[in-house]
Amino acid sequence: MSWAPFGRTTEPPPPERAEPCGERETAREAAYLPREPARRLAVLTCMDSRLDPLRDLGLARGDAMVLRNAGATVSDDVERSLRFAQDNLGVNEAWIVAHSDCAAHGGVDSIAIAELHRGMTRLLGVLPGFSVQLLFYDFATGSAAPVEPRG
Repeated sequence: MSWAPFGRTTEPPPPERAEPCGERETAREAAYLPREPARRLAVLTCMDSRLDPLRDLGLARGDAMVLRNAGATVSDDVERSLRFAQDNLGVNEAWIVAHSDCAAHGGVDSIAIAELHRGMTRLLGVLPGFSVQLLFYDFATGSAAPVEPRG
């Protein structure tokens, strides 16, 4: 018997995953990184499993705090986390990253982009001195492009 996250199961455990060469060493190196992100940056992005925020945005471990939720929505909990990061970890910038074909926005890119603008307006209204950048990740091109703030 094994314990599953939500109760007991009689399913056999999954086979051991072989670690790529160097992965364990990289994980140990993380223990020596400071709590404060090196770039004083937070990234809010969607929880879509196709996104790898650090890799897709050219960041490294320790560069940024990463927050994920459905649709990259600036919710109360995201606001609370960013306020904590600003007050305690020196974070002074956020990138909000939406993406193409987002299930949280019905797969409609224009709705995902509108959510970016809504999130930016909210953050700038509650986090003084904070900088917010908007990005849209397109799976077809495999790249993130800046989204201009509204007028």
